Amino acid sequence: MYEVKLDIFQGPLDLLLHLIKKYEIDIYDISMKHLTEQYFNYINSMTELDINVQSEYLVMASELLRIKSKMLLPVQTEDVQDDPRDELVSQLIEYQNYKYYAELLEEKRQDRDQFFIKAPADLSQYERPVKEELELSIIDLMAAYQKAKSRKKLQVPEVTLARETYTIQQGTDLIRTKLATSSLICFTDLFTFNESKHRLVTLFMAMLEMMKHQEIVVSQTMQFGEIEIKRGKKAC
Repeated sequence: MYEVKLDIFQGPLDLLLHLIKKYEIDIYDISMKHLTEQYFNYINSMTELDINVQSEYLVMASELLRIKSKMLLPVQTEDVQDDPRDELVSQLIEYQNYKYYAELLEEKRQDRDQFFIKAPADLSQYERPVKEELELSIIDLMAAYQKAKSRKKLQVPEVTLARETYTIQQGTDLIRTKLATSSLICFTDLFTFNESKHRLVTLFMAMLEMMKHQEIVVSQTMQFGEIEIKRGKKAC
């Protein structure tokens, strides 16, 4: 008994993005006939898959057929009909964004691995406090950022040829400056929602470093609620 994996694909959404890119399909105006045919051609060529992986791909196959069938129904001109592809497009775009950020963060991690920092002799001050605190990952911060950004009117980004040089120290200084005038700030207070991807990731990493060193305490009053930031017991 052995396990067969799907090349580099991490799931049906990953496969769909690959097909969209390979066959130059417009993600905002998907040709369901073309995409469905290519998707079925691929899964039909797969053999001896783990049943859990296979079922995941078959569920997506049935969803593609449902959307394709719905688009074949006659449209009532007097009614405003929702596009059956909307939900699929939203899922693909969201997955595409998270995949991009994950790759970007992996590049940042590899860059930081090139530097060696001497650890202090006494590490007790960096031990995790006994009391229970909010556990946040970079994915949680990105999700909160995207949720807040969706409430803002999208702005046209300025085109610049200058190389981005925003550092973790600059991100740390920004958070310290905000907290110098207020004992508590909201996570969204740190952003204009027009940041470059480099600056966004660097600021997230600065927050995680400050949480690690207990310079800030991050909390939520309710699940999926606003993220609040306040000075920690070792704040500068």
